[in-house]
Amino acid sequence: MRRRILEGLLALALLTGCNEVRQVRLTFGAEGEGLDGFLCREDDGAYVLSRAVPAGGGAVPASLVIDFVRLGGLPGCRSGQLVSWCADHDCAVMPEHRVCIPTPLPDITDLPRAEAREAVREALRSLSGAAISSEAPDEFIIVRTTATLQSCDELEAGGVTALREEALVGCAYSCPVSLNAIEGDVYLGFDTLTEQCAQGVRVCASGDLHWRP
Repeated sequence: MRRRILEGLLALALLTGCNEVRQVRLTFGAEGEGLDGFLCREDDGAYVLSRAVPAGGGAVPASLVIDFVRLGGLPGCRSGQLVSWCADHDCAVMPEHRVCIPTPLPDITDLPRAEAREAVREALRSLSGAAISSEAPDEFIIVRTTATLQSCDELEAGGVTALREEALVGCAYSCPVSLNAIEGDVYLGFDTLTEQCAQGVRVCASGDLHWRP
């Protein structure tokens, strides 16, 4: 059972309940349109990702965290629907499925949005060949990918560590999905109507998908 990052896609070879090994691909879209959650800006207009650029410039030392989030049912796909659902249901990260991959992200400080998107997309494409393994949960979940300044060593020490809000630099998630039944690609995206979406990243990355004031 292996999962690999391939050309900007997460390709999951999952062992299903019938001991069938099948591949499910996670994609940010043909043009990287699902990467909006990695391009959010602070209220002052600066990219969230830019706050972590080293003093001497260069790539941001980040980690890419892949989580399955239990929903306890089948809510709608929009962020408001998920937050409303999880206010009354036990939504939670499934710690046994967490994967963390060290992932340097580019300095996009002065880039227009389209160029920043392509730079992040290229950085994720460079992860081709990273291998991990998992079994498919036998329930509806969302698949979430979070970029954080926390190291994988920190996140994996003593079990699953919560993602610190001040360290978050990006997030994307899928619609509710049963990986045992899905056919084709699973799209990861980020629901926002504005570039000032740092608050949405905090909600997306929270362990219980609850609103963060």
